[in-house]
Amino acid sequence: MDMDFSAYQRGDFPVDQPMEALKTDHRFVRELFERYFQAQDADEKKGLGRHVLLLLDMHAAIEERVFYPRVREADPSLIDRCEQEHDQATRLIETLRLMDDDDPLAPQLYRQLADAILAHIESEEQELFPKVAQANMDLTAIGNEMQTLEITLIADRMQKPVAPGLRV
Repeated sequence: MDMDFSAYQRGDFPVDQPMEALKTDHRFVRELFERYFQAQDADEKKGLGRHVLLLLDMHAAIEERVFYPRVREADPSLIDRCEQEHDQATRLIETLRLMDDDDPLAPQLYRQLADAILAHIESEEQELFPKVAQANMDLTAIGNEMQTLEITLIADRMQKPVAPGLRV
C-alpha cells in the first residue's frame, strides 16, 4: 500500500501552537478514513484500517496524557466528555484490532468508529480549541510536552517488531 505521509510530517511541530498539531492529526485521520471507505482492494483496505488504528492510538495518547490534563481548567466538563468519547473509540479500536481482517462486520465497525471520531474532532475544533485559545495557558510548554511524548511513542513503535499476522 502506498501511503503519502508528507501531509503528516511533523518536522516542524508547532510547539507554540499545540492545537495546530492536533488539527494536523485530525486532517490526516479524515483522509485515512476517506481512503479506507473508497478503497476497493481488500489488501489496501486492511492496510488503511491498520494505519487508522495506529494513528488514533498515538493521537489519543497525546491528548489523554498531555493535552487534556494541561487544558482541563479551560472547561472541565468538556474535557470529561472528550475523555468519554475517547473511551468509546478505544472500545471500537480494540474490537477492530482483535477482529479478523476479513470479518464482514469490520466495515460497519470502521463506519461507527469514523462517525464517532469525526463528531469528536468537530467538538474539539469548534468547542474545546477556542476555549483553550482564550484561556491564559502556556501553550508552548504544552506543545513541548506533546512533541516529547510523540517522539517517544514513535521511537517505541519503531522498536517493536511486527510478526506476520500480528495486528498493529
